[in-house]
Amino acid sequence: MHHRTTDHRGTHPATTGDTRTRRPHRLLAAAVAVTASAGLALAATAPLAQAAGPHVVDGSGDAYNDWGDEGTLSRHSHAHSNATWLWQSVLYADGAKWRDGNGVRHTFTKSDIDGHYGWKTASATKWWQAREDLEDVDGVVGKETFGAADDFLSGPHANGHVDYTGHVRQIAFKRISGTYYVKVHGQWKKAAYNRLG
Repeated sequence: MHHRTTDHRGTHPATTGDTRTRRPHRLLAAAVAVTASAGLALAATAPLAQAAGPHVVDGSGDAYNDWGDEGTLSRHSHAHSNATWLWQSVLYADGAKWRDGNGVRHTFTKSDIDGHYGWKTASATKWWQAREDLEDVDGVVGKETFGAADDFLSGPHANGHVDYTGHVRQIAFKRISGTYYVKVHGQWKKAAYNRLG
């Protein structure tokens, strides 16, 4: 079993076996809760900016808490997108396993990163969720799964680079003006939910 360990500023909590010590994800949530009552009057007249759903994977501040508020990726939600490409890169970095029709496990490889959320990605996501000891092992990347993955982000570093430290390899993303970018066929592309390529 691989262990991921870095210091708190490196952003990755120590892991032990299949479970890990987890710190609270969204420290900002406490500040929001404190000011929620003051904002209620304004909320009634404020437009809902995300009413149509998320457009890109985004974040601000330290990278380790960027993804806990992201949208959903699955075979039926944003299944063909650069956001899926980003998630598949995480699976690849962690050496995720997918199960074929005969129950045989195979490693999720670089060639499996294609931006299409098919059965391999769903199966590898279930493996990832079980390994990270998540409550929902359903093959759907929602707030819990994205939030667990962002524990292993560090940065942003020079030129907006954000690193994901997987069990097997480290991969890089970029975060420019709050928007995540992922390498698609060798070029940096916005990690958009509704666009592939």
